[in-house]
Amino acid sequence: MRTAWWAALMLSLVGSVPSPAGPWRAVLDLEGGTLRFGLDIEGTAGSLRGRLCNGRRCQPMSAVSLRGDSLTLEMADYAASITARLSGDSLTGAYRNVGNRGPRSIPFRAARGRWPITPAPAKLAGRWDASFFSDFGTSPRVFELRSGPQGLEGTMISNTGDYGHFAGQVTGDSFALAHFDGSFVYLLTGALHGDTLRGVFHAGLRTQTPWIAVRSSGAPHLKSPTEITIADTSAPFRFAFPDLQGRMVTQSDPRFRGKVVVIDIFGTWCPTCHDAAPGLVRLYRKYHARGLEIVGLAYEVTGDSAIDGRQVRRYRDKFRIPFPLLLAGINDTDAAAETLPQLHGFTSFPTTVFLGRDGRVRQVRAGFYGPATGAQHQRLLEQVDREVERLLREAG
Repeated sequence: MRTAWWAALMLSLVGSVPSPAGPWRAVLDLEGGTLRFGLDIEGTAGSLRGRLCNGRRCQPMSAVSLRGDSLTLEMADYAASITARLSGDSLTGAYRNVGNRGPRSIPFRAARGRWPITPAPAKLAGRWDASFFSDFGTSPRVFELRSGPQGLEGTMISNTGDYGHFAGQVTGDSFALAHFDGSFVYLLTGALHGDTLRGVFHAGLRTQTPWIAVRSSGAPHLKSPTEITIADTSAPFRFAFPDLQGRMVTQSDPRFRGKVVVIDIFGTWCPTCHDAAPGLVRLYRKYHARGLEIVGLAYEVTGDSAIDGRQVRRYRDKFRIPFPLLLAGINDTDAAAETLPQLHGFTSFPTTVFLGRDGRVRQVRAGFYGPATGAQHQRLLEQVDREVERLLREAG
């Protein structure tokens, strides 16, 4: 009787709450500004679906549920969620996920409708060489800005890859470009001053980094991904970590002996790693019969093998990964570097290590250029193919 009463009560409550279906103008309220993105919700109570959108680029929510006036949007790939109270034409709540320094929470709000499209002026479009200023010194970035079907869009690239697809709006000579995917929370704000861009890069709730950018001269502004991390090649590369069944896997296992091996150092919390995964699966299927093996070393958020293992299994199943994934540690670059002492200058997830048939490192590529970089993404895939082809031709 109690169960039936509770179900009837919940049904009556749902009936008194408006449907969340439709487009929403969503915001994360960072300490230094507002990060705008879009939400599209479809369906009816009990069968809701949702998408998170950065301009024209959208990704599906893993689940959407409405209980009374409480709406939950789940992004299970990153163990993240948005919970909000639905009241008429507004949503108020918080975005949450679990970080290695504890839970992270950022205020969230949304109103019905779509963000207006603001055309991107030609004076902002193009490639810009940027310098970021922090307590640790100056570091380079490249902005690639363009006018898209929904206004100003582009990406930001560092020495170790891109930050994903950004979209936003322009007001006069000022702009704000955002990227939010359930894990990365990025807001790039700036303004044009003569022939120079100046602004602030916001990461997460609090971090704010000032920057200055000038139009690219065509000269290299970033280091090559193969120059970031150096490997000790005096001996075969060593690793020893448990797989998802708890079995220890090492470089000495028979499946790796005499093979070309690609090691993917990744984390499921890392959207760039998600961008890289399909290319690795393609690589494995293309070259495995000729002697290629791939192994993934997962550096996860919590350090709890049960929680981290669940996320890695989800990642494996999402991309139908046919090669082994090992639980290697937590996603702190210093801690990860300690588990891989033959790599010097390790800074980036993902990092790809190429081993010859003798087990020694032939190349290390820090980071990844994802689809948001366009032609650079395709060139990277072609370069990886050529490197694997070269290693397969080597004698053991």
